[in-house]
Amino acid sequence: MTDIPIIEAEIEPIEPDTALYLCNRKACENCAYPLCKHTTDISHAVNFEKDLGGGYWEKEK
Repeated sequence: MTDIPIIEAEIEPIEPDTALYLCNRKACENCAYPLCKHTTDISHAVNFEKDLGGGYWEKEK
């Protein structure tokens, strides 16, 4: 459980089939971590990096 109250009016609805990525916490000026841990913007995804040809690749551990 979390002690952080979730206010649904502040949560943006997600469209069906939307890909969510773990966020690098640099996408928002006022980051709401840990309430929000995800982003739809792959350029702010923790496990992806821009590489050859400008495409995004998932990092291997």
